[in-house]
Amino acid sequence: MEVRKIQKTGGSTLVVSLPKIWCQNFNLKVGSKVSLNYSEKGGIILEPFDKARDEITSVIELGEGNAENDMRMLIARYIQGAKKIIIKTRSKSSLDEVLTKFMELTVGFEIIEEKGDEAILEDIISLPTLTFEKTLRRMDTLVRSIVRESMERQKISKEYVFKKENEVDKFNLYITRLFNQSLKDYAVLQLNKISSEEALAYLLVSRILERIADHGVRIYSLAEGDILNNSDLNKFVNQAIQVLEQAMEYYFKKDVEGANRLISRKEYFRTERQSLNELLGDNKDGVRLEEMIEDAERIAFYSTDICELIIDYFQELK
Repeated sequence: MEVRKIQKTGGSTLVVSLPKIWCQNFNLKVGSKVSLNYSEKGGIILEPFDKARDEITSVIELGEGNAENDMRMLIARYIQGAKKIIIKTRSKSSLDEVLTKFMELTVGFEIIEEKGDEAILEDIISLPTLTFEKTLRRMDTLVRSIVRESMERQKISKEYVFKKENEVDKFNLYITRLFNQSLKDYAVLQLNKISSEEALAYLLVSRILERIADHGVRIYSLAEGDILNNSDLNKFVNQAIQVLEQAMEYYFKKDVEGANRLISRKEYFRTERQSLNELLGDNKDGVRLEEMIEDAERIAFYSTDICELIIDYFQELK
């Protein structure tokens, strides 16, 4: 660690000199630019401007015949916080395929230039527009809709359910991207008006909501015919949905006491599931009913996991 004195120049400007060896390492001279970012503890992170600028532009060359690998690499760059992604390929058809899939899976990127074997994508959403909270609230709305509509007698189309699930996946990826950005740039936390602990809580809750959406879609796929008339099953599923809705309300309110009370509901679902399985064992739709009961129980248990996060991250130390 080096200790340097703050000096005054020009009558009122305060300056600190930079270490010579550090400047030489990055080839910095008089007139070179540096970027300043604030750390969570109030410090300043200093780095060469060109280096910081290079880190937000990513170039990917697509391979031949391995679209899944290409997509994984592309999503990784998105999550890492690239602001601009340049995609190069020898095959126009593979470029179209990757672009279509990438646009389906991500939030905020648009194709700003496309020519033959190359495409440039850029993040057009400014950070203050889509914050952690706004994104999670949108996910919450979508997931509640999926699980509530899963048991409706007048079913919406399967395509619409899958579209909602895809939106949940997109927002989960976006929160992962936002969280990674917050690790590199404290300004992200400042703009969101949250701490690093709260950012982590948002990330964990978004992943839980993604899993709950999957179980809601499974219930939707299984719930048809006479199954929808089963009052015991309907009650069990609705109880799980209520736990989810309460858990999310407690999360946004940071209600530790409410979260603590809701966690105790886990025992109800354990006991009730066992009773339902015994009751429905001889039913002609027994296998499907058991799967739906398990999915509903998972929704309830994942919801109490959200309550655990409320207690872990929002409880004040005394």
